Amino acid sequence: MKTKTFFLTFLLIAVYSCKNEAEQDFNFGDELDLSSFVENLSSKNTETIVADSLFTTSSFTTSSIPQTRAELEGMKTVVKIYDGKTNAGIKVPGFGGLTLDKKQSNMNVYFIETKVVETANDTTVYGIGYSVHYLFNKVKRGIDITNLASVAASAQLQSNKTSVSYSLQSFGITGKDLAKFFKPEVNSDFDVDGFGVIQSKIDGIHNVITDSLLSSKTKFTPEKLYFVSSADLKN
Repeated sequence: MKTKTFFLTFLLIAVYSCKNEAEQDFNFGDELDLSSFVENLSSKNTETIVADSLFTTSSFTTSSIPQTRAELEGMKTVVKIYDGKTNAGIKVPGFGGLTLDKKQSNMNVYFIETKVVETANDTTVYGIGYSVHYLFNKVKRGIDITNLASVAASAQLQSNKTSVSYSLQSFGITGKDLAKFFKPEVNSDFDVDGFGVIQSKIDGIHNVITDSLLSSKTKFTPEKLYFVSSADLKN
């Protein structure tokens, strides 16, 4: 009797597992092709660089550490993508020490003005700007991940099928106007509200950077950018 009960229990578990697998209407983060974002980003006004990949640029090099924004190159968009299949265990940029799971993927978009500094012992990138970081756990199948509004809507309505987090950071920029428009975010839910927050804060900090009046009341102090290497900015 015990053997029969055990067999029936095992059979039920097997059937339930197969049903769940068939109903799994989403892709894990490591199954997503995040490189599809590149074409959209490269159509913007700033120069887009995918580190070690499709887009490259020259970089102004000096031996002196920049003290002002005027010493930096114009704004660039630098994209870094980490796939859980090959990068599991690394610290996810912008997520406060969180490590990447093998089923996740991570996309980091940096909007930065930079300068490469060479010394006898090291080559370092300094700059100012801001960044948006996405951590993809899973996304419902059929959703175009380049359409972030759709991804956010799916996360809002079907969190069991779409789960994405985001973080926001700024570098070398301080001032009251910045504080009004931009506050850092760490490991927040990317849903409809999150999508709105990102758009609002990006618009805000972009205005601070590009508007002559707001820029004049903002302090720009180039800082060491640990997430970008000189190799990322060179041919």
